[in-house]
Amino acid sequence: MRANNLSFQQLLLRALALMVISCVFIVPQSQAAIVKGSTCEAIQKAINKLPEIGGEVYVPAGVYTCTTPIILDRDNVIVRGEGAATLLRVADKANIPVFVMGQTIRVPTITRRYVQVKNLMIDGNRKMQTSECMGGLCSDEFPLRNNGITIRRCEDCMVDNVTVFAAISGGLVTELGCLRLMIRDYTSYDNEYDGFAGYETENSTFSGINLYNNKGAGISTDIHFDNNKFSDVTITNTHTVGIFMRDSSDNSFTNVHIRNTKQHGIFLAQVDNDVTKPAAGNTFNSLVITNSGGYGILISDESCTNNLFVASQFIDNTAGCFGEAASNLIESVGTICR
Repeated sequence: MRANNLSFQQLLLRALALMVISCVFIVPQSQAAIVKGSTCEAIQKAINKLPEIGGEVYVPAGVYTCTTPIILDRDNVIVRGEGAATLLRVADKANIPVFVMGQTIRVPTITRRYVQVKNLMIDGNRKMQTSECMGGLCSDEFPLRNNGITIRRCEDCMVDNVTVFAAISGGLVTELGCLRLMIRDYTSYDNEYDGFAGYETENSTFSGINLYNNKGAGISTDIHFDNNKFSDVTITNTHTVGIFMRDSSDNSFTNVHIRNTKQHGIFLAQVDNDVTKPAAGNTFNSLVITNSGGYGILISDESCTNNLFVASQFIDNTAGCFGEAASNLIESVGTICR
């Protein structure tokens, strides 16, 4: 069947095109705000002015000085920069985190959702800070550590194309009940502690992770860090271990390279003397660990069972490929030690 000498397929394509154009006009414009000023306080003001339904804050290229943290204690908010051209820098002796996604009280009571930080860099200026925690010595009274980004009781939240360096505490920390986070294209270096640390976080994905020259671990997980997935991870030149895990179960790591750690490539343990809180049931696939100052992998407690290493290589690690608290703790398939 033809009409006006057009084929049915042509008519269909024209109709689809009209539908797309109609949708463009029907969908309301996103609520967006452009930051005016060169401080993190200006970014916070732009966030606070968003309508109740949320929206996006655009942070143009430039250097933004932070004397107060940026608190994302609301749903449906995106903070977006221009990549490396947008730099947020902690002021001398400010002793603050840069971003807090979620509530700032000691134990959050509200779950925040659909919060995103994208396309920017964070300089923690750690050599000019005096305290790891905001407000005073780390305690119940002062629970906020001065990380580049802290995500607290957040669901379906994202960090995308962000670099954090020189934080007085950690680069990025997830804690206190996070679900379904997506962390991708994240780089972190020269932090006082870990490049990434995760606590009480589940069902989240971490991809395109590059961690180097951190004074703590590259990745540190503890306190019910379960059922998470890492892929395409590079960890180099950490001052302690590449990956540290306790009380962490059923996580998977794929395509991970760990090189030149001062201590072990991977360290698996239980929490103190509690055999119910081990690093157990984790899977490592396509893992390469090279030139560690200790073992490639050290499993320090017998409770750390069912950890599987598949298609992995351990090369020139000072203490050897594996160290085990008991025999047969390491399950391996297609593993090469050289």
